[in-house]
Amino acid sequence: MHRTLNILLWLTIFAVVALNNSVSAKSVQGNGSTGSRSCLSDRALSNAVLSLSKDYDEAQNAGRQLRNFSKRSERCRQQVISAVMKAMDKPNLDITKDHESNLIWREGAVLLGDLKARQALDLLISHITMSDGEWSITMVHQPALDGIIRMGKLAIPKLRTKLTDPDSHVRQAAVYCLAWIGGPSVRRAFQRALPHEADPCVKRFIEVSLDTIDTKSGELKPDRSRWLSAFLCGDVAQTSP
Repeated sequence: MHRTLNILLWLTIFAVVALNNSVSAKSVQGNGSTGSRSCLSDRALSNAVLSLSKDYDEAQNAGRQLRNFSKRSERCRQQVISAVMKAMDKPNLDITKDHESNLIWREGAVLLGDLKARQALDLLISHITMSDGEWSITMVHQPALDGIIRMGKLAIPKLRTKLTDPDSHVRQAAVYCLAWIGGPSVRRAFQRALPHEADPCVKRFIEVSLDTIDTKSGELKPDRSRWLSAFLCGDVAQTSP
């Protein structure tokens, strides 16, 4: 009987110690101080974000590193998103003169889009017409666009509100993003906006977008030459007196 009590006592002590160790390990891992799944230190995170503005290879490596760390936990994901947004959100930003910010926006917008960072939508959409002064068919010189498009359906509600923006350039850029995202809700938004659109270029772009979005797949059709021409207001300019 005495031996049985001793065994039970030792088993109880072992169970309590094991439970305490498990709780301590989870606590340490959760606060990010140690453990293989911990988030980046503030210094490492700052260096990685800064590297987004370096040469192409270094920027790509930094982007991969930030993506990998964001997968460790929701806390790590939010840490990465906050740091990237902070680096991008500068007052009176002019990427035609601020080369470092231009590069951070190119990489950062894509990263935020890939991470589906809903809280970054306002920042991206507020810079939807921002350009570094150059142009390419890839629209890389308007870095906010790619980030918004990568958000996918998350971006549709906020983009819809921009279809009535006083600035026709904002409306044109919103149509561009919405058309790339596609889907039935985008078609409905275009159909509602079309009768109220006064700018001939934007109106034509909405019309062509409706023709170019495939009704079955919801995506833009492979042949986008006419769509791109409408985005650039090419066919409207050709028919103008």
